[in-house]
Amino acid sequence: MSKIKSLRLEAKLSLNQFARLADLDRATVSKAEKGGAVSELTLHKIAATLGRQLGRTLDADELASQ
Repeated sequence: MSKIKSLRLEAKLSLNQFARLADLDRATVSKAEKGGAVSELTLHKIAATLGRQLGRTLDADELASQ
């Protein structure tokens, strides 16, 4: 399981809920979770949203190194 997906599940969020909170398309989040190529901006949005939900700081580089 990817780091992004495991953190999303730790935050108890569905893919749709998380995509809405991150202001991203569901397919984009799914692609990121599967290790697909996504933009740096997308990784930053994911990191910021996960960080808010989990109450800790995450950075995009940490998520990209799955």
